[in-house]
Amino acid sequence: MIYELQIENFQLIKPLLAGYPVNPVIGGVIEGNNLGRIFVDHPKYPSSALVWAKNEMFYLIGNSDNELFNSSLESLIFCQIKSEALAIGDDCFNLELYPFSKWERIIPRIFTHSLSIGERVPFEFDYDRYINRKLEKKVLPDGYQCQNITEELIKIDINHVMKKEILKFWDSVDSFFNKGIGVVVTKEREIIGTCLSVFVSGSDFEIGINVYQTEHRGKGLATYMAERFLEICLEKGGRPHWTTENFRSDSIAIANKIGFRQLPNYRMFFLPF
Repeated sequence: MIYELQIENFQLIKPLLAGYPVNPVIGGVIEGNNLGRIFVDHPKYPSSALVWAKNEMFYLIGNSDNELFNSSLESLIFCQIKSEALAIGDDCFNLELYPFSKWERIIPRIFTHSLSIGERVPFEFDYDRYINRKLEKKVLPDGYQCQNITEELIKIDINHVMKKEILKFWDSVDSFFNKGIGVVVTKEREIIGTCLSVFVSGSDFEIGINVYQTEHRGKGLATYMAERFLEICLEKGGRPHWTTENFRSDSIAIANKIGFRQLPNYRMFFLPF
């Protein structure tokens, strides 16, 4: 049996994460900062949970030997959640496991669909490396500007690029301004790229970065935005987080360049919806 928790009860699954490193994606959903849904085996005393952090990741957490919960997961995901996910552009079932070693062995029993195995690349922010890298002054190419995202900028963004990006992860622009961070690169008033806190848990900020058109890539814009984001995050007393896929070589290079320390890859599962 599976129950969906209401947002005011999301905190009930926090004990299932005891002993794990801070994950601002899961934490952002639990705290109600970011968009997501949580399903559990018991509405008051959960021992197993499925967390859907919208437009990012699914997580199986807790007791992996819960037959009643496990037997309902595939139907929940592919018969109920799938249609909502596709409607918002979340077109792939990406799954991480807590703890991986226990959930991994039963994944083939839970899903009749054959899930593929991928790898994620985690990073840890290293302040000393950041300071050393920061000494190398970066300059934007001619014609580009980098600014903090403000309400005024969003109002004059006629294509609503910034608003759409924010609302992939936040329930409102106001919520984003209350707890989030964002910078934007423009050229002649066109939105070229954004760097946002896509998930926030306490003082932990998960970074999401985009340069939208290929013609503007390879010019150092993403690196410039990421460095500006780090400045703002640290000024606020925050801890930046960066995780990406192993095939995103540009993302990996940027993280290493601006002061993150690369940690060992870890496995996850995925299947396009």
